[in-house]
Amino acid sequence: MIELQKRRGVRALAVFDMDGTLLESRSIDVLCQRFGLETKLGEIDRRSESLHGYEVSEAVAQLFAGMRTSDLEMAFDNIKIVSGAKEFIGLLRRTRFLTAIVTDSYTFLASRLAEKLVVDMALGNNLESVNDVITGRIIMPLGWEKKENCRKKAVCKLHAMYELAQKNEIGLDNTLAIGDSKSDLCMIERAAMGVAFRPKDPEVARIADLVVLKDFFELAEKLKPFLDRFQ
Repeated sequence: MIELQKRRGVRALAVFDMDGTLLESRSIDVLCQRFGLETKLGEIDRRSESLHGYEVSEAVAQLFAGMRTSDLEMAFDNIKIVSGAKEFIGLLRRTRFLTAIVTDSYTFLASRLAEKLVVDMALGNNLESVNDVITGRIIMPLGWEKKENCRKKAVCKLHAMYELAQKNEIGLDNTLAIGDSKSDLCMIERAAMGVAFRPKDPEVARIADLVVLKDFFELAEKLKPFLDRFQ
């Protein structure tokens, strides 16, 4: 975890997925396209149904072995941010929300986005590097909430949400979770307000309290009654 902002007096917690939610594209897709790794990534994606999520993440990390983290950062910085994201996060901060990006992508990339958007912290997987050179090894530090299910994932976002809420003495009735895919299902279902943002899977839309198809300006409008609780 990288904590970028230290704030007091927070009353609620907002957890964001990164790829496809805050970012228009999946960061791994963009990086692999930039460095000519699409074919190898496609092979991993084709095998993904027979692999656990953490095994997919391990295989993807190996694609970047020998590359420089600074090169990945430059490519990542060109990914388009979803319209209204920075304004919405500013609204949350004014409403005394603690904000966090939780992603199964890499912490060093998520922290760059967090700095741009003024998000308080970024949590993800650690892509190991030595002297700026990527080793291909990935470290998954965030833990899991349900051993029989979530250990199959690269990141248990529900566990991360619970840990952040507990650490900051925020009740679960004051939590907001925003995501688009199956890896976000648990946190969307358990948060006080779960948002399916441009959902990629009908199950995500089904379990959410709110579905948003356009951008964060639409979300801010639809979420106004919930946010008014914290004024």
